[in-house]
Amino acid sequence: MWREIKAYFPLTISMLGYSGREYYGGVDFYPENLEGGQKNFDNGDITYCEAHHNMAIFYAQTDRPNLSVDVIPIGRVTSDLAVFENLDSREEITFSLAQ
Repeated sequence: MWREIKAYFPLTISMLGYSGREYYGGVDFYPENLEGGQKNFDNGDITYCEAHHNMAIFYAQTDRPNLSVDVIPIGRVTSDLAVFENLDSREEITFSLAQ
């Protein structure tokens, strides 16, 4: 499934901050080969959520580590996650493949 999504990169998404732990935003495509959903996350996970048809970046564990819907990990932020703590509540975030 991640191969389907990476075909859209670079991909810019308008994302909202949520609960001090993630940024999420809707996407304009529907991956077909979905597998491996889970209701938890590791800091740095980039995920796709079929139920909400969005992508998210998780940057901080909170007192609510369990999610209400399944997310599918599709990538990982490898740089310092602290940058997310100082972003506005709405940000344009561009996803691209690591060089």
